[in-house]
Formats: sequence, structure tokens, C-alpha cells
Amino acid sequence: MRLLHHNGTLVHLAYNAGVHPAEDLENLIAHLTRYAVPVRKKLGVERLGICLWLAPAVADHLISDRIELVRLRRALDERGLEVVSLNGTGGGKRQESPGPDWAKPERYRYTMALAKILAFLLPEDVQVGSVSTIPIGWCRDWPVELHAIAMRRIERLARELRGLYGVTGKIIRVGFEPAPGCVLETTEQAVESVGGIDSEHLGVCLDVCHLSSGTEERDAALRGIALARTPVVKIGRVHDHGSGIPSTQPVIQETLNAVLSGAVGGPAHVEVEAHEAMTPKAKGPSALVNRLAAELDWTRRNLTAMGLRLAA
Repeated sequence: MRLLHHNGTLVHLAYNAGVHPAEDLENLIAHLTRYAVPVRKKLGVERLGICLWLAPAVADHLISDRIELVRLRRALDERGLEVVSLNGTGGGKRQESPGPDWAKPERYRYTMALAKILAFLLPEDVQVGSVSTIPIGWCRDWPVELHAIAMRRIERLARELRGLYGVTGKIIRVGFEPAPGCVLETTEQAVESVGGIDSEHLGVCLDVCHLSSGTEERDAALRGIALARTPVVKIGRVHDHGSGIPSTQPVIQETLNAVLSGAVGGPAHVEVEAHEAMTPKAKGPSALVNRLAAELDWTRRNLTAMGLRLAA
């Protein structure tokens, strides 16, 4: 969904399709029909944003066969769906598998393939796309030699993204999403590691679950991002939490206010995730559709309460 701020900034609200992963293009398109279309209809909107997760084999297939890439773009258009962001944090055989770290060439190739695919899938009137990626690697067995290799690959990624912009006119930003137990555990560490490489194409993904639960102090995290002029590539893991878990609503509001006011740079991409316990295997497709629609509606209501309005 698209929402418009009074300053003219367009906010893209989507859900993370990694909750119903597909290992091939046929099943990916089938899942769009089974899940995304019913969610769109429940929300009563003509166009729904979806953050796709593409298995490495699917990404390779789309890069090698442009006809198939056109087929995916057409399938999205026909179903009233649009993609401005891709989930690149997986990379294994299943979305939940972290896959290779940034010291391995497979991670660079996968991420660059996603960037090229997204540049093609972006709507004509959207210039900036976002790709989330892992927090470089895992703290265990991470010597300085591996870190040096990883940073060289990330610098190469920035160069290639600049080249992609020169060819397509689309800016694809890759955001590193900090997580406990990883090389980048905090927003501060992410800013220190990647913030100074290329502020146009590399940034951070803010996990509002971490910020809302106190894993990081959110005001300090936002101040650090603003001072470093590192873009917030995506605001992710938005939930309508219950059962005593802190709500992500204050973090959404503060982060979006920072982006919309210009204090923090980056596209206004907001990504909703269904609760981890609610999976199609556990409850069936209709239950997941209902959960996704409820999460998106909750987020939409919070955004409109901030003064945003639904855009055509």
C-alpha cells in the first residue's frame, strides 16, 4: 500500500512474503495468488506492496532468463501487487536459513542478483528500491581475516550498485540488519562498519522489534544514524504485539518521523511480518491471510493516525 505524507513523501507499506517461501518460480507465483491477492482484497485496496523472498535458485533463474523476469513482473501487475523491496537476509534452501556470510562470494552474487531483479520489478514511478541483508556474519569463528574479505566484498557491492544506477536509473539500496550474536549486533556497529562506504547505496535496516524491546536505546540509535548520514533502507519486523510483548508502534512513529522530517535519510519503506507462530503449516492458508491482513491494517491505522493518507 502507498500512503502519502503532507510533505509529499510516499510511504510504501508491504508485508514480508518470507512467511510463505517458495523454492521455484511456479510456486512463487502460486503463492501470490493463494496469499497476497486475498490479503489485498481483505484490505480493500487496488494495489498491495509485497516484499518478496527469492530462493537463490529462483534469483539465478530470473537473472539468466529475462522472459521469466518479465513473466514475474506481469504476474505481479495482474494481481494488483507491487514490489519495492526484497528480503535478502536468507540465502539458504529455506528463507529461515541464514545461508553464506559476506566473506563468501555466494552472498555477494545473491545480493547483486536481487538488486538487478529489483531494478526491473520496481514500478515505473518509483526510483528507489531496498534489499535487506544479513549483519555481515556470525560472531563465532569470525577472525579479522574474514572480516577484511567481507568488507572488500561489500565495497565491491557498492561499486556495482552505482553501476546499476548508471544503467537503469534506479537506486537500489542494500540495508544491513543488526541482530544479536552477529558481527553487527547493534545499529551503532552497523553504522560504523558500512555507514562510510557509500551513503547512497548502503545503509541499515531497522528492526523495530529489537528497538521496542529495549535491545537498543532507540533515540540513541536514531541519533547515531542521523549523525553518520547513513540511510535507513527499511523499517522492518513491524508487529501488532500482544501478550505483554512491547508494541512496535512507538518505534514506527519515531523512525518514520525522523525519515519524513529529513533528520534521517532513506526511502520510507515499512515492512510488516506476521507473527512467527502463525505459519501456513500450523494453521492453513486462510489463517495466515487473516493474520497478514490484520497486521497490515493495524500498521495502516497507525500511519494514518500520524497524518498520512492513503495514496491512489
